[in-house]
Amino acid sequence: MPLNRAQANAEIRAYHLATGNLWFLLNSNIKMVTDSTGDIMLRLLITLTLSLGLISACALSPQVVDIYPQVKVSGPAYGQGRQVDVQVVDKRDSQILGSRGGVYDSSSTITINNNLQSAVLATTQDGLKQLGFNGNSGAQPATMVITINQLTYDTKQKNLLYYVDLEASMNVTTTIAGNVHTGNYKTQGNHQFGQAPDAAKNASILNKLISDTIDRALSDNNLAKFILNN
Repeated sequence: MPLNRAQANAEIRAYHLATGNLWFLLNSNIKMVTDSTGDIMLRLLITLTLSLGLISACALSPQVVDIYPQVKVSGPAYGQGRQVDVQVVDKRDSQILGSRGGVYDSSSTITINNNLQSAVLATTQDGLKQLGFNGNSGAQPATMVITINQLTYDTKQKNLLYYVDLEASMNVTTTIAGNVHTGNYKTQGNHQFGQAPDAAKNASILNKLISDTIDRALSDNNLAKFILNN
């Protein structure tokens, strides 16, 4: 049965009123085709409007992700058998990394399922073994303290695309016989998705971010020189 302009407008406005889309109700200025030959186009317009309304009203659930970074350190094995004791300190203000976005932005949080400190510790120890830190030499032992200052996840939605910005920041303080070296390492990641990423995808990009940060720290030439000179 053909739709007239009044019926079409009423149907669209009723939908947006039900979903709370006040912006559409206040700003809509849709020109309806009123003759019978435009009925198909009118129905298509209604379908498109309802589809866009459903997308814009999408609510995202909270997510928890597992963090298990991995490193494959390149460069010279500057450990030379030295023993090193590693500690990890988490100085972040919140266990929440950020929000996934959506209409309920404040509740669609993303958090870490496992212990971040333990994950970073295990990965760092593995990287140090690759660099020759195994405790087999008589060199002065070293102490390495990794401080996690920041790990954030930020989402923006524009033109039906999701833009995810990540940032990790760590300090690494190494002490040998009273001599101290401190390095600051920050890594950023920028990603674009056609739909909100699921937990597996978010875990993947977060693990890469943390892995890259640890790798940068252990591959720091200044850190290598400090250890070799002490």
